[in-house]
Amino acid sequence: MNPGLSLKEKETLRQVAGQLTPRKAAIASELHQTLRAMSMSNRMLISPRRLEEMAQEEVEAFLHFLETGDEEGIRRRGGRRASEGLGGRSALAMTEALRRACWTANLEKETLHVALEASGRYANAFLEGYMSAREEEILREQERTRHAFQRVLEKQSRS
Repeated sequence: MNPGLSLKEKETLRQVAGQLTPRKAAIASELHQTLRAMSMSNRMLISPRRLEEMAQEEVEAFLHFLETGDEEGIRRRGGRRASEGLGGRSALAMTEALRRACWTANLEKETLHVALEASGRYANAFLEGYMSAREEEILREQERTRHAFQRVLEKQSRS
């Protein structure tokens, strides 16, 4: 669990996870619709079936995060989604849909505040991992492009 949280906040987040769990299918459905609507912003073609699986996986991960506060696991998850070809707009829309799930859960004011802060931490960790993985991919692509350009120049100089 996140060491910066008080015991009361940790317990509140466990309760939020418990309240969201019965709505898991509905949240996953909304998230799937969001991902499908953003599918043209992805860097690679991701099948509708895979988008549905992603939605279900992300809801599970979000609920697990509410219970454990494991930000490092969420960073790795963001990196995997970048590697799978999820686009930046899709990643942002996905984290917003998870935040909205907290907002619409009819939580008491104090509980809602804690839940929204946690959804913000989830989004930050996910996007940190996503952006880091994208930076690595861009650097690898730039290096491949540089090597290809260098080979062309060497070929031309020999001709």
